[in-house]
Amino acid sequence: MKKRLLSLLSLVCLVAMLFSMTGVAHAQTAEFESTQTFLDYLDSKGIKYTYYGVDGKYEKINVGFDLDNFSSLDCVFFFKQDCEEVSLRIWNIVTASAGKNFVLSTLNELNQDYKFAKFVFDASDSTVQAEHDMYIDAGHCGRPVYDAMMILFDIVDDAEIAAKLHSLE
Repeated sequence: MKKRLLSLLSLVCLVAMLFSMTGVAHAQTAEFESTQTFLDYLDSKGIKYTYYGVDGKYEKINVGFDLDNFSSLDCVFFFKQDCEEVSLRIWNIVTASAGKNFVLSTLNELNQDYKFAKFVFDASDSTVQAEHDMYIDAGHCGRPVYDAMMILFDIVDDAEIAAKLHSLE
């Protein structure tokens, strides 16, 4: 009995240590109303996130998911100080080794087909990212920003789109 209790206690301590190392934040207090509204929504859904605080005119949050066609991708949110807009970015979707013309042609094709995501090539590190910008109502933006994130992840992880993005590697 004593041995089981010690094993259980060890397991609880290990889980607590691992959880504290992940940097996952919950019940954070944000400086901007729009950011706080979104954090409250994430907390209500039990979604893990990392809160980075204010950097200049923006307050930054990160939410990561494991997807079907990508091992793990993070959506980074930049809530603007005026509480009227947010930018969503999924960086480093793939590192492109295909020729620049092929990469740009493929991304242009995707951009014509999907109006809720903008695919961009970052020539400085040869990575592809997806972007979405939206105007928001600070006090009521929790669900709309969450929905935008899920739509952006769904678009990136769509089998046909993922195949095109992986073809750039």
